[in-house]
Amino acid sequence: MTVSKVIVEHNVPAVMRDGTTLRANIYRPSEKGNYPVLLARLPYSKDLPIFHAYFDPIQAAKHGYIVVIQDSRGRFQSDGEWDPFVDEFNDGYDTVEWAAKLPDADGQVAMWGISYFGMTQWQAAVMQPPSLKAIVPGQTWGNYLTGVFWRGGARELGALRHWVHSFLSWDTVLKKYRESEKLPQILAENVALVDNITETFKTTPLNDSPDPGDVLPYMYDWLKHSITDSYWDELNIDQRYDKVDVPNLHVGGWYDKFLNGTLEQYQAMKEQALRLNIPLPRLVVGPWQHGTFDSFVGEEEFGFLSSGALLNFGGNITDQHLKFYDAILKGENAALQNVPPVQIFVMGDNQWRGYEEWPVPDAKEETLYFHSEGYANTRFGNGHLNWEKPNTEEQHDTYLYDPEQPVPTKGGPLLLPARVKGGAVDQSQLEERSDILCYTSEVLDQDYTVIGNVSATLYAASSARDTDFVVRLVDVHPDGKAVNITDGIIRASARESYPEPGVFNPTNTSLIEPERVYQYSVDMWATAMTFKAGHRIRVEVSSSNFPRWDRNLNTGQDSLISSESQTARQTIFHNQTYPSSITLSVVQKQ
Repeated sequence: MTVSKVIVEHNVPAVMRDGTTLRANIYRPSEKGNYPVLLARLPYSKDLPIFHAYFDPIQAAKHGYIVVIQDSRGRFQSDGEWDPFVDEFNDGYDTVEWAAKLPDADGQVAMWGISYFGMTQWQAAVMQPPSLKAIVPGQTWGNYLTGVFWRGGARELGALRHWVHSFLSWDTVLKKYRESEKLPQILAENVALVDNITETFKTTPLNDSPDPGDVLPYMYDWLKHSITDSYWDELNIDQRYDKVDVPNLHVGGWYDKFLNGTLEQYQAMKEQALRLNIPLPRLVVGPWQHGTFDSFVGEEEFGFLSSGALLNFGGNITDQHLKFYDAILKGENAALQNVPPVQIFVMGDNQWRGYEEWPVPDAKEETLYFHSEGYANTRFGNGHLNWEKPNTEEQHDTYLYDPEQPVPTKGGPLLLPARVKGGAVDQSQLEERSDILCYTSEVLDQDYTVIGNVSATLYAASSARDTDFVVRLVDVHPDGKAVNITDGIIRASARESYPEPGVFNPTNTSLIEPERVYQYSVDMWATAMTFKAGHRIRVEVSSSNFPRWDRNLNTGQDSLISSESQTARQTIFHNQTYPSSITLSVVQKQ
């Protein structure tokens, strides 16, 4: 059904189990009836329409749903103390059950939202509120140590700092200093910090990171707790997927910093659906960055059908949600007829492909090996890449990594200020640095399509007690433009905690022995990319990507408490004994 008018109610109170009142805006059809409820819970203000391009509450209400958008505890119009993530489990349960009893509600509640309010869906779902019937988590995560605050043992410094200063601090400043004469000063200091945030990223020790007004105590908690701390166990939900018993649709992006969480959640819920005999999960992955669904991603244009406005003639992203909700909540199964359960946008071809499941059934792993004559430094060096495993004692490659002159972040799945461009960006100028090794294939004589997991195996030695290795997959165009596709990082001291792609076993971190050769697994997550005939495939190896990831100081000391650094000599081996390589998931062209 559709209605012509929508009523909006502001600051509707919901009382939680501990007596705290949270407030929501409610969009409802003007006509009386029995409607399912679509709920989002977020810390970014329910009164700002910043996410309406992703999910339009007015469109949904016209389509016959009651839409509820609630401020999280302690944020904006909701009462209580703000402690990110911690209270969302119980508050999620209580809000679902409150929403099910709203006037004109039919007792069914589904949830929607991306990023933080993708996570609030999972936190509610693992609590199993009886009225929750479906979730649609977009661009979110399951484990805080695999892409949120840490990745491969390195801190996601840029995202953490940008998020807390640019998105979270303001509301707390205004509340804490509401009646204080210090308010103008504290606000000015926060504004100045955000305006110069790329400079503040350089602060070491990280314990000295600025916090004007002392409004971000949790930031220091996240910085100080290592990957082996039990602190994260209370927050991670990737070991609780077996508690989720409702159908789900997952939305992700190839240049989203939480891509790995999206794909892992889909796979976990596929197993759960088979066990519980509920509808199988669905998955949509476009070329998008975090929180944006445009066809222009970084410096690359992928065509209008890639955008969230049209989605391969299937309607906008809100339409995708509503088709799923119609099937699950209203029994209108025709809404999903002829819609593949897995919709993947393949870059390069710039076309959508439909599959029955992920990983795609016809993908096969292929390994490409590194080679050189001893100088793979820069794109002008003699590093090359092919499918032949080294059968000789090839000369190794070396470079110097200086933490005071790190490789700057340029492109990729970022959550950083706009001045640090994310997405698909030409790397060719960056590849003129001598601290980046480049291994490049011959020109492809036919299209080469990769859909699925990507990982690298490095055999490397360092003069340092600890260091990092960063690996990036690149599409080299005939004109020399080199566009980043996907990447990953491994901190040497965390090598045993990330022993292979897709596996994370937090153990005690251990320093390395200088000049000893170690095997490192670099999980580069996944992509869907056709390297076109006439292009070349390139793999870059370096030791930094700053400020996206924090700089390894090479001393064995944590930058949390130290600012002293030293230059490290890095050696990458690619011979019969130590065949460094990259592994791709390859499919035949449809």
